[in-house]
Amino acid sequence: MTNQSNLPSTQEREKEVKTLVFSAQKQFEATTKSMNFIKEAGFAIQILTNNQYLAKADPNSIRHAVANIAQTELTLNPALKYAYLVPRNSKDGLKCILDISYIGMIKLLTDAGSVKNIDAGVIYSNDEYDFRRGNDPYFKHKPALSKRGDMMGAYAIAFLRDGGFQFEIMGKEEIEKVRATSESWKNEKGRQYSPWETWTDEMWKKTVLKRLFKLLPKTHFSETLIAAISNDHNNEMSDLNEESKHEQWFSDVQEIQEIKEETQPKQETNK
Repeated sequence: MTNQSNLPSTQEREKEVKTLVFSAQKQFEATTKSMNFIKEAGFAIQILTNNQYLAKADPNSIRHAVANIAQTELTLNPALKYAYLVPRNSKDGLKCILDISYIGMIKLLTDAGSVKNIDAGVIYSNDEYDFRRGNDPYFKHKPALSKRGDMMGAYAIAFLRDGGFQFEIMGKEEIEKVRATSESWKNEKGRQYSPWETWTDEMWKKTVLKRLFKLLPKTHFSETLIAAISNDHNNEMSDLNEESKHEQWFSDVQEIQEIKEETQPKQETNK
């Protein structure tokens, strides 16, 4: 009896969500020809219908988030885990934003042609790892098979098409400083919905991957890649002014020095 009485309100909510999502169709289809709006709309409607808190977000933010799917060309297909619609509290109220996963970022970088492959991981206290920077760099990580301990840091390695590689590593303190700037984390009432809380491992890897991004050859940056990274950065810094949002984000991008792979370290390394 209870389920039957709730059915009309559920149907009405689904209708409202569908109308809102389809209001982004014109902008979506004007942005990309390579994605199917109907398919992405289906994913978005399912996500919003199943998450009543997210569905309460500002309608304009929901439309904007759906339109950003076309801009980044990353599907909401939950099986691929490229991107998500998530709630974000801001000074203007509850917003719905498109959040790119570290898997989605890897896809963007490899599709852009600047790298052949990317590996990213979290280092735990019981893992084995070695790394060396400078003119003779080296990196190795051997995860413990069980009881890995506490999270200590994260890394990302880009394998370049010419056979070289570039890596970046960040410790726990550095990553937590980045986390502290996130509006989703600073808002204690909404922190349970923050990706830093729900997908901690992914956010650690994503943070170091974004720093590695700055070191990759900028000649291979596509408009889609830059749009996706900028959108993701703006979402994290949603309450900053426009000047602060973009300060030093792309200005410090530089060409990398080619690093060739080697099989063994030549000197004692840090741990």
